[in-house]
Amino acid sequence: MHSFARIDYCNSLLAGLPKCRLSPLQSVLNAAARLIARLPRFSHISTFMTEHLHWLPLIARIRFKILFLTSRVLLGLAPRYLCDSIRRPLSAASGRSLRSLDRHDLLVPRSRTATAQHRAYASVAPMLWNDLPSTIRSVILTGGIMASSRCLKTFLFSQSSSHWERF
Repeated sequence: MHSFARIDYCNSLLAGLPKCRLSPLQSVLNAAARLIARLPRFSHISTFMTEHLHWLPLIARIRFKILFLTSRVLLGLAPRYLCDSIRRPLSAASGRSLRSLDRHDLLVPRSRTATAQHRAYASVAPMLWNDLPSTIRSVILTGGIMASSRCLKTFLFSQSSSHWERF
């Protein structure tokens, strides 16, 4: 069984929450890493977590879950209600294809409130997907689920230093 089942369960629902709401969960991850490393309570733990344990910070874990669900949607392996919430842009009326279709962009729907824009899966998933480099998007779409998972984790680990600074 996965060691983070309780922390990762439905963590995509935590997208868009303020830092003060996420920091208790990050503290749980930090405490678990200190326990494993047998380090004192107030010692710095982020480098040990990334380099030795290969754990993503909480914000990156949330992004990974959303992007992984999005990759399953685009590969046609997700439940129907998720597939219906993600849309690709339509081609222009003139019949010419849009550049966004070549880059595999997703349509970000407009929301009535800022909260819905930053919390709803239908809005957050396309924003995170469109922020991915096109090379990673193409690897995800041409590879299988394992390739997309590996590629996403590698990308998020490369950006993890900025995530640690937020906590």
